[in-house]
Amino acid sequence: MFNLNGKVALVAGGAGHLGTPVCEALCGQGATLMIADQCVDRAEALAARLRDTGGAARVTNIDLTQEASVQGVVRNTVQQFGRLDILVNMTYFAIGKLVGELSAEEFDMSNRVNLTGTFLLARASANAMTNGGSIILFSSMYGQVSPDPGIYHAPMNPNPIEYGVAKAGIIQMTKYLAVAWASRAIRVNAVAPGPFPNPGVQQDSPDFIQRLARKVPLGRIGRNHEIAGPVVLLAADESSYITGETIGVNGGWTAW
Repeated sequence: MFNLNGKVALVAGGAGHLGTPVCEALCGQGATLMIADQCVDRAEALAARLRDTGGAARVTNIDLTQEASVQGVVRNTVQQFGRLDILVNMTYFAIGKLVGELSAEEFDMSNRVNLTGTFLLARASANAMTNGGSIILFSSMYGQVSPDPGIYHAPMNPNPIEYGVAKAGIIQMTKYLAVAWASRAIRVNAVAPGPFPNPGVQQDSPDFIQRLARKVPLGRIGRNHEIAGPVVLLAADESSYITGETIGVNGGWTAW
């Protein structure tokens, strides 16, 4: 099951904390990867590790604020590998200020990357999927529920509004595009991660990690490899009747 041999996947934002295990899992199931990331050095190191274990992976830079960059990444993927079957967009952008301090320009910039950039990448990828495909967008639990200010103690700001608003938009974009492209056998789904703080936060803010864990029915934060399984499921033919859905991976955070 979940055999991705012969499939080509474009993973945007694939070199990060959650992107790395996703790339490892897709490659492990046989997919050929194009890892698109602004941190090219980190992406190159990941691609080299994947190739060392017998995988096929290449790297390209991407700038979601520029439509030419987005189209170029998709075109480059098809030119190098001959096809595109899977898109996973794990990119995000946030300013991180309090509501009263966020400027209109900063709010617009967040939407430009998180929403407009995602739309442009999804559309360009869909146009390149000549035999159907799977598009997997990344939302967040904070696109479904509001952050609890009580767990974000000063000097830490609460999870920012521009991030949550954009991630809520991703859920609706997923539904809309799933319907729009269903006749072309292109499935569109989303993954909504819960508390997966990066290693730096885990090391520097142990009290915050404990507060997060207390909000989770399973009693702990997520381990980054736990995000990979749902992505592989949505990428594979085993989910051929799933489209327009958002899968929460949050330890039960949104269940109560």
